[in-house]
Amino acid sequence: MRLASGGALHVSGSADGPPVLLLHGVGGAAWSWAPQAQALEREARLYRWEARGHGLAARVGDAGLGDYFVDANEALAVVQSESGPPLVAGHSMGGLLALALAAERPADVAGLFLIEPVYAPDGGRHAAGLLAGVARFAVSPLVRSLQRDGVAGRALARSFFRAAFEDDDAMERAWLEQRTQVPVEYPKMMYEAFEGPTGFPNRAFARELSQPVTLLEGSVARQRPRFPELNATLAQRLGSRFTYVRIDGGHYLQLDRPEPVNAALREALRSVR
Repeated sequence: MRLASGGALHVSGSADGPPVLLLHGVGGAAWSWAPQAQALEREARLYRWEARGHGLAARVGDAGLGDYFVDANEALAVVQSESGPPLVAGHSMGGLLALALAAERPADVAGLFLIEPVYAPDGGRHAAGLLAGVARFAVSPLVRSLQRDGVAGRALARSFFRAAFEDDDAMERAWLEQRTQVPVEYPKMMYEAFEGPTGFPNRAFARELSQPVTLLEGSVARQRPRFPELNATLAQRLGSRFTYVRIDGGHYLQLDRPEPVNAALREALRSVR
């Protein structure tokens, strides 16, 4: 389903099941949630979102967090009108967008399922954001050149996305297509997340939530939460409506460890029914 904003939705699953809106991270696409779509297709109505410049959404030369927020807003409106308020699941950048949607449109979001979301704890200016602002101009050209290099592109795909595809050829075709669109400019994304670009309502979203929230983090978190401010804020605000899960895996948990992620997603669905 093409969205007027430039984004896209891949719709599948049970028409009578509870709705789930799945938001990918930077460099991802609908395939980022392939294990969850396959596992839950009989029990949920799944809407896998794609931001402009990602997957099969509108091709663009460049875009930012504010643009992606517009795309995600339209996707939520479509899901809400068709199936009611969904559980919104977000990975990385998608987790940040999910938090923003839930704070901006609380009546339209039944709950949140977050996998290592990028989050500015104070919702304002931050030293890391200022450093990222400098890196944005210094590092972005390097990232662009690496993406356009076939060897480097394949190496990145194998490092991050192997678990999403049945074979290397399919993985490489998807990534080689993707990398000609919006670059994976992490410094730029960090800068926008901290500094608040036009079109993105940058603030401490976690302090405004009332919906049930499940937060998943990988083994990088080790002995303490990887995002301690977010974890503490959600625990204090939501109490028993907040669930924290640490899974042995990397940042792309939905691809690396689909079974425990699927189990946690099912439990999150039960909490919002």
